[in-house]
Amino acid sequence: MTQHLSDKKQKLSEEEVLGQAFWALVHHYGFTREQQAGLLGIPNYRQRLNKLDSEKIIPKDVDKKNRVGLLLGIHKNLRILFPYNREVVYGWMSKPQSALGGLVPIDFILEDPVYSYERMAIVRRRLDYIRCAG
Repeated sequence: MTQHLSDKKQKLSEEEVLGQAFWALVHHYGFTREQQAGLLGIPNYRQRLNKLDSEKIIPKDVDKKNRVGLLLGIHKNLRILFPYNREVVYGWMSKPQSALGGLVPIDFILEDPVYSYERMAIVRRRLDYIRCAG
């Protein structure tokens, strides 16, 4: 008796789905391990980050899920704003942006680790505004 491929597929956990999205995005954006840790709000421990990356997961924590959600929202807005220019999309977070008063978004987010979540939300809201107002 043969099983269909769909029967063999296991259901991915929320952390696995978000982890796959997170690790794909941070690699596309070219973020360093330090930046990856900052975006997740975890200490920059190389071994732990390598393990999370190799397994394509994120820590099981509501804060981490929300952080990935904010990053996905930022990415979605950039893809809508620049639908035909992936170079602009993937370079946007690493270049000074007038929407942030000339600051570099990734530097703005990670400037104060205690408030990195709130700073990610600010970047997301500014892009929401630009997308909806434009």
